[in-house]
Amino acid sequence: MKYSYLLLLLLCFGCQNFETKKISSEDLVEEELKELNWQEVEVYPAFEACENLSETQAKKSCFEQQFALQLHESLQQKKVILSDSIQEKMLLYISINATGKPSLDSLETSALIEEKMPQMQSWLQESIQKMPKIYPARKRGIPVKTSFKLPLVIASE
Repeated sequence: MKYSYLLLLLLCFGCQNFETKKISSEDLVEEELKELNWQEVEVYPAFEACENLSETQAKKSCFEQQFALQLHESLQQKKVILSDSIQEKMLLYISINATGKPSLDSLETSALIEEKMPQMQSWLQESIQKMPKIYPARKRGIPVKTSFKLPLVIASE
C-alpha cells in the first residue's frame, strides 16, 4: 500500500520537479565571453628582467621602461649628422603577438623628422626586431596579442 501511494504521487507530480537544468557548452562559453574585458590583459608582456615582478602595474612599467631603453640603445648606435638642432616627438604604435614577437604597426612623426632623417622608420623597425626575448601578454593564462603606444623624443644639439 505504501508503494501505491508513492507511485500515485509520482504520477501526479511527475518528474519535471526532479529534473536538473542542462547548460550547453555553447551557452557557457557565450556567457563567459560576455563577462571578459577584452581591452585589458591579466598579465602584461615582459622582458626577462621584469618577469619576477608580481604587481601588475609594476610589471607594466618595467616592460615599458625596458622597451624604451632597448630602443634607445639601438638607435644610439646610428650616426646622424644634422646641420640644425631638432626637438621632435614621435608616436610609435607597437604590437606584440602571442608568441612574443614585437612589430612596428605604424608611426606618427613630423615632416621635419621625415625630411632630416628619412631612414628613421627603417631604423625603428630594425631596432624592434632585435629586441631581446619578450614573454607575451596573457589573458586567462593564454598568450594574446597586445598593442601599445610609445612616445619617442628625437633631440639633437
